[in-house]
Amino acid sequence: MDCLRSFNFLIAAQSNMTAANGFEYWQIGTQHFWMLDFSALDSTFNIQGFKNVNIYKIEVAGDINSNILPVGFKVLVQNWNIDLQVVGQNAIIGGFITPVPNGFNMVSQPLNPIFNLSKFQRSIEFPTPIQSATSIIISGLYADGIANQSILSGQIEYQITVNVFYKYEGE
Repeated sequence: MDCLRSFNFLIAAQSNMTAANGFEYWQIGTQHFWMLDFSALDSTFNIQGFKNVNIYKIEVAGDINSNILPVGFKVLVQNWNIDLQVVGQNAIIGGFITPVPNGFNMVSQPLNPIFNLSKFQRSIEFPTPIQSATSIIISGLYADGIANQSILSGQIEYQITVNVFYKYEGE
């Protein structure tokens, strides 16, 4: 995978997330816990150029944490992840899934699967690239943690750069 090219884009915002955004809170004894399932909106980066693009690797850099303002809505973020989908053509290999027994409910991989990148898994590589990529969709942001100051909402700030490594088709 030498001589890869790259481009990047940024997802960034700060917001006081509420139950309408997927913020949930619970308490066990004196311990406070929260989680955020913010998957209501998609953001799409459309790839344009004079040649088709084959994507070999995607990595994220940045963080999700709590902003210091407004006072009273801070949270401690322990884990976070984002769902990312590359619209393109995956390598197609012949085969089928045995219908019975199928205890793990295995299904064929969809044409444009969703990948999960997180605080602890910041990159994914494709030795066989996703070919003729047309767009990259961010479809979910998830976070969880402890010590929220409010039961109604949490101040979340994210700034994540998505780096995409590619070659033009035919290179």
